[in-house]
Amino acid sequence: MATRTAADRRVHIETTGAVRMALPAPDAFPLFNAEGERRWVAGWDPWCVHPAGSGVGVGAVFQTRKGAGTATWIQTRHDPATGRASFVYVLPDHHATMVDVCVTPDGDGRSRASVRYRMTSLSSDADDFVRGFAAAFDDFMVHWEEAIQRHIVDGVPLSAG
Repeated sequence: MATRTAADRRVHIETTGAVRMALPAPDAFPLFNAEGERRWVAGWDPWCVHPAGSGVGVGAVFQTRKGAGTATWIQTRHDPATGRASFVYVLPDHHATMVDVCVTPDGDGRSRASVRYRMTSLSSDADDFVRGFAAAFDDFMVHWEEAIQRHIVDGVPLSAG
């Protein structure tokens, strides 16, 4: 068995951000699952592997297409009472990611989603991708906030520019 060196280690990042929403927390929480994200993420088209139909809840397995292939997602937490949802997804030979979301009230009729990503490259081909994801994460959160505002709160369809 070969000994691994420091050069063999993959890139790992942990980053957090927040998304403020003009929706009460109970209405905002369902936006952060396989089906809910269809409402505000342009091009998001997951297909449910298990259970048939919803793709929502602990143990739900769904897949999405990403630039480097097909990502398999597993929902590891689904707790509407506390506003917490967690997912793990793997893009084979590219990267593995854990995503945690916590939606809490943030004033009258508003809410805030705290979002945490932990991502590890699985190959040298993905090292730069993971570094780039971390560098762009704040912009990523701004995009989420704008997308939710435009597509959910303002009713602008996803196909609109």
